[in-house]
Amino acid sequence: MKTILDRCIESLALMVFLIYLQVGDMTTRADWLTPYLLASSIGLGATVYILHRGILLNRLLLGVTVYFCSGLFGLLIEWDWLNDLYGTLGAVAMLGWILLTGVFTGGLSPYGFLGVRSPGYFSIVQSSGLLLIAGAIATVTAWYFMHNKLLGEWVPFIFLFSMRSLLLQLDRKLLRASLAAG
Repeated sequence: MKTILDRCIESLALMVFLIYLQVGDMTTRADWLTPYLLASSIGLGATVYILHRGILLNRLLLGVTVYFCSGLFGLLIEWDWLNDLYGTLGAVAMLGWILLTGVFTGGLSPYGFLGVRSPGYFSIVQSSGLLLIAGAIATVTAWYFMHNKLLGEWVPFIFLFSMRSLLLQLDRKLLRASLAAG
């Protein structure tokens, strides 16, 4: 059974990163090392914890963790162009990593991009495809409205996480219905 920690630990890395960006002074390259290091460490620690507990990873938050690790990697090997690119792209960069994670997990994991153990309302391939389409829509929207905080950051993430939640609810509803009938 999932505990409250199991339900929220994966999102801690993103929360810490966003809070740090709001309270920290992010004017120089060195200022980015701390939030990327914190977020990468928390994200990797959460991933290990979730895997150790035998719980399926939230693929969207796994993509966010990969984004943090890539940013940290770029800073550590002094790829300033990568940090500059992430700064220019903003939310598009993070959504791009989520989309890339979706392509890999959708194709390589038996649980797909959605991360379900058995097919529900849609097959695992269909739900992965729908979530990938939602990810692509979110990424393109963020790109198009890159300089608009509401439409370029908030709306794409809310849309993507809401689509994941909807697909999971459809999966659980069908599962409950089939258990009640059987």
